[in-house]
Amino acid sequence: MKIVCNGYDLSDAVGKVIKAAGTKTVNPVLEGIKLECFDGAIKLTATDMELAIEKTISAEVKVEGSAVVPGRLFAEFVKKLDSERVELSVFGDNKMKIRYRDSEGELNCLPVDEFPVIKKLENAQKVTFLGKNLRDIINRVSFCVSADESRPILKGVCFTVENGDVTAVATDGYRLAKCVKTAEHSDANVSAVIPARSLNEISRLIEDDEQPISVLFQKNYVAVDLGHTCVTARVLDGNYIDYRRIIPQRFETRATVVVEAFESSLERAILLARSDRNNLVRLDVHENIMDVSSGSEMGKIDEHLDIKLEGKDLSIAFNARYFTELIKYIGSECMTLSFNDAVQPCVVTPSDSAEDLLYLVLPVRLV
Repeated sequence: MKIVCNGYDLSDAVGKVIKAAGTKTVNPVLEGIKLECFDGAIKLTATDMELAIEKTISAEVKVEGSAVVPGRLFAEFVKKLDSERVELSVFGDNKMKIRYRDSEGELNCLPVDEFPVIKKLENAQKVTFLGKNLRDIINRVSFCVSADESRPILKGVCFTVENGDVTAVATDGYRLAKCVKTAEHSDANVSAVIPARSLNEISRLIEDDEQPISVLFQKNYVAVDLGHTCVTARVLDGNYIDYRRIIPQRFETRATVVVEAFESSLERAILLARSDRNNLVRLDVHENIMDVSSGSEMGKIDEHLDIKLEGKDLSIAFNARYFTELIKYIGSECMTLSFNDAVQPCVVTPSDSAEDLLYLVLPVRLV
């Protein structure tokens, strides 16, 4: 193979696909990037067998062919050449020569015939999103997935497509996020648990908010077509938890608070709760006031926030980090905290938005 391409385009493409390359694998070829040259283009592919990213860029193809280069090394090399025109060529002893300006480098290639074939989804069920909506639904739930290897199904986000609506749910057993978006188009009726790692890479790859993006579902796989970039991922095996049974339908107490004021108060309270591994912060709700308090051997804090209260007074405690993380995605000036008692979950929703967004947080028992 022999091609000439723009250094910036090459560096950008390598930077995107390298996220799917394996690290410290038994099979070294999974740590590589495959380059395929054809019809005025070069396609770069990386995969660790769970996630695959393919990116196509324009190139002057002088000799068609393919090669697999060491991924991390190649990525670091071309990152320094983003203002150059770069010539890549592979010759008889499976070495790649990289020419730029009046200089050149050489890399030993990996066996191209050992690189895995990327699954192509045919006759798949299809959902189409605008870029901003797909990124939004991913970002608003994926931070709630579990990191616990003993419950692998919770390391993914459960996507359910039904009647044109897409529901995404994530939980780590202590909190839960649920977001619903209406697709631009859908011929799917499907449920799949997609690894959060794959979804976060997809979110980062979305560049155009108004670009229609196709999401394809087929048994054991999901693929996302981003135009010149395609991401294919395995879905997780197993049944997701019945989250509907966890979310309370009735509440004894509702407190509506200004998001900015609540966030600032929580951040100050956390400063004095750091010695507690649960970042324990207490909320006392009464007479349109919310007291936010915490304490440790370093000191204590007790702040008072104006709220709109409906229902009974309540005292309850939480890991405050769960609230500070969800606040980033609430997308509203005010939010409503709904309670039943000090041991049942709190449900958080944006209070001045029509969006179907919900967070659930389990309390910490007060002694």
